[in-house]
Amino acid sequence: MHYIEQISINGEFVTPHGTERFDLYNPATARVTGQVRLADEVDAERAIAAAKAAFPAWARTTKQERIAALRRMQAAVAARHDDLLEAVIEEYGAPASRSAWMASYPTEVIAQAIAALETFEFTAVAGAARVEMTPLGVAGLITPWNSDAGFICGKLAAALAAGCTAVIKPSEMSALQTQIVTEALHAADLPPGVFNIVTGRGDRVGETISRHPDVAKISFTGSTQTGKAILAQRGGELYPRHPGAGRKIPDPHS
Repeated sequence: MHYIEQISINGEFVTPHGTERFDLYNPATARVTGQVRLADEVDAERAIAAAKAAFPAWARTTKQERIAALRRMQAAVAARHDDLLEAVIEEYGAPASRSAWMASYPTEVIAQAIAALETFEFTAVAGAARVEMTPLGVAGLITPWNSDAGFICGKLAAALAAGCTAVIKPSEMSALQTQIVTEALHAADLPPGVFNIVTGRGDRVGETISRHPDVAKISFTGSTQTGKAILAQRGGELYPRHPGAGRKIPDPHS
């Protein structure tokens, strides 16, 4: 049995303020394989505050400094490949071929972010104007159950490459993958507060993130229902959103 009792805020593993526990199942056997202690609104607020405090320094980093951080992140996640493979098989009940791809995908998406950043120009000329692209602020990253590790790494790598800090709300159903990725991120020696991971329910942690005035951007992948709720929560505001849907989920724009 796996027991996950901590979340990650400001570069440290901490015990959540939330006390609810969520059972983890192996879908291939329908057996309970572990429990995760869920974060709540208080934890989400703390994570957002940590990301906000870390933002000014991270926003000032150079392209080379961000690339170096992403390379450390990629190496640390790659070092946990075998652990991720076991977690994918246990949490998804997936066949070996599919699981192998899903365990490798997190390092692949980080590599894609590195490649994009290496050639990206943050200054452009538009006619007589010079356009300087600057980081938005704190990014709220909400990931789905399927390919949890891949979505965490892909969304976080993109946010860090852009100079943003992040608060991540992963699916509580993929807590084993989340734990392994979080441990890898700690091993990557990233500055405290640039990433914060709070596993909890959408109606508590997710809603706190999506409604919070200190969150400058939301990147969401999940169900149509949740996507519409996020849009409604920030309705009427000039607010950057990046919704997405999985292969089996209808487009939240429709």
